[in-house]
Amino acid sequence: MRRDYSFEFDEEERQTSSIHRLNMHPVLEPEPDGPMFSRGQKMSMMLSAVLLVYALLSGDMPLIFLLLSFLSYLLRPLAEKTVGLWLSNAMKGFSFALGLGAVAMAFL
Repeated sequence: MRRDYSFEFDEEERQTSSIHRLNMHPVLEPEPDGPMFSRGQKMSMMLSAVLLVYALLSGDMPLIFLLLSFLSYLLRPLAEKTVGLWLSNAMKGFSFALGLGAVAMAFL
């Protein structure tokens, strides 16, 4: 992040004060908006969608639940931008619970 230093007093006082450098504090600027998903995230979504089709055809229920958990976790930024933060948080909790359920199903 880039840092910008601003002062809490006017220009005349800054020029006359000998301790004006001690009153400086960094102001952090927000990062510019980039793409919603990186290439790696897009590739992992595509791979998990292909594996989900395979799991549906083979009838492997723990794998289906695990892949649905992974996809719901990856699609959180899309839900946050379209609906809101509450849906993103709900999807996060749902994906964790679904993932734990899938692991439990695999070992039972």
